[in-house]
Amino acid sequence: MKGVVLRGRGLAFTHPRAEEAAVRGVSLEIGPGRLLAVVGPNGAGKTTLLRLLSGALVPQAGEVSLDDRPLGELGDRERARAIAVVPQSEASPFPVTVREMVGMGRYARLGPWERAGSRDRAIVDRVLERCGVAWLAGREIGELSGGEGQRVRIARALAQEAPVLLLDEPTAGLDLRYRMELFHLLRELRADGLAVLVITHDLNLAARFADELLLLQEGVTRARGAPGEVLSREILEEVYEWPLRLVPHPGPGSDVGAPQTVPLRRDER
Repeated sequence: MKGVVLRGRGLAFTHPRAEEAAVRGVSLEIGPGRLLAVVGPNGAGKTTLLRLLSGALVPQAGEVSLDDRPLGELGDRERARAIAVVPQSEASPFPVTVREMVGMGRYARLGPWERAGSRDRAIVDRVLERCGVAWLAGREIGELSGGEGQRVRIARALAQEAPVLLLDEPTAGLDLRYRMELFHLLRELRADGLAVLVITHDLNLAARFADELLLLQEGVTRARGAPGEVLSREILEEVYEWPLRLVPHPGPGSDVGAPQTVPLRRDER
């Protein structure tokens, strides 16, 4: 399934007992070697959109497809071989080591009674190194910091060998170093040919690292395109209901000139 394209067309979903739709008429596409960042204020529908794209929720209108094959036609195992999901956080009900958790990513590649073999162990070793957590392999998940835990969850997703990677707020609650390290890792994975979608509240990192932004507001697409096209002061002030200024990233680096958002005090406007 290398090089697949994940598409959502006209997606809509309303949660039970909700008065308004969480997602309404949203369309998007992510393909090999592309990094799409989904941004927007709290309640914009970002996580619901990710769950629709992953198959965790079934759209009430529209369709999700992999290379024009409806996602609903794929069984759980086949879907896990195509799409890997990194949640914002999760609790482990029992003690598990880093190596054991990352090894769980191989389940989609094993038969019902098949045990992990030498190739599976080699893949686990490789992704532990790739995500910089090999030195934590014997530690229990509950002993890790937030940044370490997120890297382990990404390693588990990579162990699935899925061509599409979806991440829900991977930098939430992390300090500056871990935020930068994670976005650098995502850019490397994109360069390896993965199709990457990341939900984030960090407009500045999204503008510096993503190829394309999708800005949601109250469940609908407000803007979509290159960071310089989406991040305009007029649109952002209306969506976030707060005064701000946009300045170009000073560099150095390939992201020089990327629009950076500076929130203002109300009396600075």
